Amino acid sequence: MNIKSVLPFDTYTLVTFLKVPEVMGRLEANVSPKKLSSMLVVNRYGQKKDSSEKPYAGNITGQQFEIVRVINYKNSFLPVVKGEVSHFLGQTEIRVKSSPHIAVLVFSGFWMLMVLLGCVIVTGVAIREGFEPALLIPFAMLIFGSLLFTVPYKIEAKKAKEFLVKLLDATEVKVS
Repeated sequence: MNIKSVLPFDTYTLVTFLKVPEVMGRLEANVSPKKLSSMLVVNRYGQKKDSSEKPYAGNITGQQFEIVRVINYKNSFLPVVKGEVSHFLGQTEIRVKSSPHIAVLVFSGFWMLMVLLGCVIVTGVAIREGFEPALLIPFAMLIFGSLLFTVPYKIEAKKAKEFLVKLLDATEVKVS
């Protein structure tokens, strides 16, 4: 297991035989414009109004896109999927990067830093004064926080990747 598999970031490249304008057209057909108010807050996913609403919201500019999935519930760990479409060796290449919203990353980083600091302090106390079972609490919080910040993101990132692969008749290529 490598460290990249547990961090809430993904980078991958998809290739398809569709032409660049067709890829962009398919994206535009499935992405509704992001509202200004939705760009300013973490909870930027309103209720789905009806079944005719597009499955993603975001911005498409030129051959680049930034999208998030539209859902009926609140989930701060939805990935923000950014991509760039280009023509490469007779195929269309879509380079994708996804991560949680920046506010979620800042909060998660601060929370984990405080828990790590608690782990260091508790370790020092255990060395000086002896072990007490209560001293395991910061370590449990560290494990819980790691899972809380990673698992929901990974589930949603997988859905976004599957959506793009299906929508664009694409396959993922391994970049070394």
